[in-house]
Amino acid sequence: MDETTCPNCGASVRTPFCGACGQSPTRQLDLASLFRGSLARILDLNGGFLHTFVRLTVNPGQVCRDYVSGRRQPYTHPVSYCFLLVTAYALTINLLDIEISLGGTIEFDETQKRVYHTLHGILAYLLFVTLIPVAALQRRLFTSSGFSMADSYVFALFVIGHSNVINVGFVLAGWLTTQTGLIVFSILQFAYVLWAMTGFYELGRRPPILRCLVL
Repeated sequence: MDETTCPNCGASVRTPFCGACGQSPTRQLDLASLFRGSLARILDLNGGFLHTFVRLTVNPGQVCRDYVSGRRQPYTHPVSYCFLLVTAYALTINLLDIEISLGGTIEFDETQKRVYHTLHGILAYLLFVTLIPVAALQRRLFTSSGFSMADSYVFALFVIGHSNVINVGFVLAGWLTTQTGLIVFSILQFAYVLWAMTGFYELGRRPPILRCLVL
């Protein structure tokens, strides 16, 4: 193959994989390549999980920009990362026998609780499907950014996946059993996603929704 530059470390590459860092020099993402091989890495914590966790906490927009631009070696695969965080949330809900506040109007018996937790766990994993139309809409709203649908899906996986850290924190604190806790939880979730979008699309201080109106 012709010589090219590794998007991860900048070394010259003449083979299908970089001799310096081991990453493929391919930059372009598509949904097929995104899922290809992800099952084999679903529990791979050696792919920079801690680094990914910290960076998504302090600068989520830059993490997503790095990944879609080709700098992927330092980060955990987005499908794997999202799966692990969703699993952590589902397990926490089930192990602590937490019920999301419904205004205190419904009482569950033991059978209903088991059904509730089972359905809640299933719905948590449907996130991977529901994020696809979200990514499609996001791409339409930010067409001028040049990001593909797969790029937008990576953003959704990383950001929504990482937001499960907030979910777990609120469950452990017992705040999801109150309506006030749910309101604060929703505000924090929205603020995190808004902050991540601002960094990913380099929107400065203007909220993404306002920026969409002038694109």
